[in-house]
Amino acid sequence: MKYQYEFPADRSGKAGAVKPYRGEKTDFVTPVSHLSGVAELLTNSVLKATEVYNQYGQDRLGAVLISKVKGFAYADRGGTLFIEESDNNFSWSTTAAIEVAPGELSASKWVYLTKRYYRFRYVNGNLQQSEFVLYQSLGAGEIDIQLQKTKPLPVDINQSQSDFVFHHQTESTAEGAVFSVNKEKKLLVEITGTAESSHVAFWGRSISGKNVPIRGIRSDDGTPAAGTSGTEEVWLFDIAGFKEIVMEIKSISGGSLSVKGTAFS
Repeated sequence: MKYQYEFPADRSGKAGAVKPYRGEKTDFVTPVSHLSGVAELLTNSVLKATEVYNQYGQDRLGAVLISKVKGFAYADRGGTLFIEESDNNFSWSTTAAIEVAPGELSASKWVYLTKRYYRFRYVNGNLQQSEFVLYQSLGAGEIDIQLQKTKPLPVDINQSQSDFVFHHQTESTAEGAVFSVNKEKKLLVEITGTAESSHVAFWGRSISGKNVPIRGIRSDDGTPAAGTSGTEEVWLFDIAGFKEIVMEIKSISGGSLSVKGTAFS
């Protein structure tokens, strides 16, 4: 057996039931877990194309001190699972990232936590799901043992995500900051602001250095486009193969715009 965990299942044995059937009983019981050994269901609601699931920030400082977490995900469409930490439940950084292949149960390693809050975040790919389940396992009491060892506390850090600011409260037309692509394959961009009217063009630069329109997918409805005149929007881009990415403000009036992104592999 590859994973020694109890996965919630319905009466037919299919994983992901919110109220799984237990044994030969006729009652249905929702599992609750606070210690390692059991995988607890977080969600089995399918996601639209490029939609994001964010778990509410979890405080480690409870009746039991949580020292490590582990994530499991299954989906019929590809996506990425992130384990994130925060000191204040507001600003988050990625500790581990796991690529979830279509039709395969994927699991992270045990991630030893160093900050007060943690959460699981899942970013779906470019296709809408028809099946999706996400679990967490929690471990407690091992941090003291790790600190007594001569070796440093093992932390599985995967530097696969980086934040970038293209524009911050910009009130005039501008090319803005240019993002240099390294190993990142995807880019999630959020556009906010107070501008009454505006237009942002999406550009990618290949080896020639020329601006080439790059099409993104708007998260709320899956609309593809190489630019937008809206605000309060989130766009997902496939940036593999490009050298640089530009979010150019071509026109703006009556306010300002902020354009910020998160790149990940």
